[in-house]
Amino acid sequence: MRGLLLTMTEPPPGMEEEFNAWYDTEHIPERNSITGFISSRRWTYADGKPGDGKYLATYELESPEALTTPEYMAHVGDNFTPWSKRCLGSAVVFRRWAPRETGRAHDSMPEPSHDAARALFISLGDIPAEHEEEFNRWYDEEHVPLISKVPGVLRARRFFDPAGKPRYVALYDLAGPEVRSHPDWQAAVSTPWTKRIRELQGDVPRLVRTYLAYD
Repeated sequence: MRGLLLTMTEPPPGMEEEFNAWYDTEHIPERNSITGFISSRRWTYADGKPGDGKYLATYELESPEALTTPEYMAHVGDNFTPWSKRCLGSAVVFRRWAPRETGRAHDSMPEPSHDAARALFISLGDIPAEHEEEFNRWYDEEHVPLISKVPGVLRARRFFDPAGKPRYVALYDLAGPEVRSHPDWQAAVSTPWTKRIRELQGDVPRLVRTYLAYD
């Protein structure tokens, strides 16, 4: 299964121009040059408030092991460039997930080109251990198949990061943010089983939002 590196960041006021210049001209090209990194893309959260995590980056990996190679380690931590240390060290938000793709594959869905999606809906969540088996069945047997049929949904994928907070990551590549208003989407997120899963989740951590393409 493929891997993913997902980072949520936000620069302090007054540093946004430099932060984006660093990301676009140094950081993304550097990451894309590392063996095991397939592609990288940035997203913005237009509806957020300061401190919500305005920027999201998705790094597609051949496998999560791409984040443990000597080549990757030569670019992180003490080996960050001076510009990386300045920009990341100044960030007011930095959250990171390194999950492995999981769930049932839906081969009938077309694989979008790297720039096909103009919006990315993310759902980060968890579930009490006693309901985890049903949670995964719901996702694989009902939720992802229904969402995958909604016009404008280009791809729906699930990931799991045992160290993540939350641990479960779902990504939905959308033709545009308006896809979530389609009647088929609304029907898919309103089924009796969906409502039951939401009740079982209780007050466990959950983050749901739509990011827009940065490029």
